[in-house]
Amino acid sequence: MKKRSLVTLVILMLSAIMLSTLSFSTPAAGSDEQKRELLEEIISVDKPELFDDYSELYLAKVKTQAVIQGMEGWEVTWSTKEWVDIFLGIIDDFEAMTNLSKSAVPSDHMEAIEIADNVEINALRRYDISEIPLLTELALERFYRCEGKFFEDISRNEKETKLKVEYEKISAITYKKGGVYTLSDASRMEFESRRDEWVYKRDMRKASGFIDEASSHLDKARNPSSEIVGAAFMEILKAKDSFEKAKRIYEKHEDKELENVKGIEDEIKSVYHRLMLDTLRVVAMYLLILSLFTFIIWMDFKRWSEELDDTRLGEELVV
Repeated sequence: MKKRSLVTLVILMLSAIMLSTLSFSTPAAGSDEQKRELLEEIISVDKPELFDDYSELYLAKVKTQAVIQGMEGWEVTWSTKEWVDIFLGIIDDFEAMTNLSKSAVPSDHMEAIEIADNVEINALRRYDISEIPLLTELALERFYRCEGKFFEDISRNEKETKLKVEYEKISAITYKKGGVYTLSDASRMEFESRRDEWVYKRDMRKASGFIDEASSHLDKARNPSSEIVGAAFMEILKAKDSFEKAKRIYEKHEDKELENVKGIEDEIKSVYHRLMLDTLRVVAMYLLILSLFTFIIWMDFKRWSEELDDTRLGEELVV
């Protein structure tokens, strides 16, 4: 009898533990209080400027409010709160994106695009709220189209080819994310970025070759292999010409590499001025020697002329 009582007690205890476990693991049911809190949170979102720019977000907000209002209190569970919080977070992301996209600084727009790339629309799609993720996605596509246009416009005015190509690439990518309406724009900007990048790389190879030539001629000018007068000066002229060709290419693309090779230009100028002075000294010496030689010849010619005159005078006197 005692054994039966003990077994019964154990069974009752186990049953109590299982019921307790089930009560903790079962999600809490919704409530009218939670419904009111969510509605107050949704209604308090008042962003007229943002909703003017993105009417899809306003429609999504209205739809969210309507969905919550149409639910019974017990239906508004923690799962409901989860997707509402995700949606409100997306609105905050859009506000940050919009503020950054109003700047004229490209880096601010890049930051805005980075935020857009992390907008949690996929997380919103996990819930049975079909229209809200769709409206949010339409707003995001509109944002990408605007950014594609921004980067296309600044690429048109950018003089530094390296940056121009980067902006064209960003424009192509964001146009592509802008949906079917801007796929042709994406293809066009992708073509332009490839074309400009090809020209840029080709010209940079040429410029690099000219810099190598300039360095080689500069080295020969410093250490000429020939003792012929003017050989070193001819080399420095070649170095100067090669550098000028490279410089014109860098200036055409407004490339920052020009700053890195300024040292070569300074060295060429220094050696050029030194060799110019040396050449002028040699020329001056030759001119001096030529002048002396000319003076000696002139003196001999003058003496011969005087002697010839004396001879003729003597002949006239004899006659």
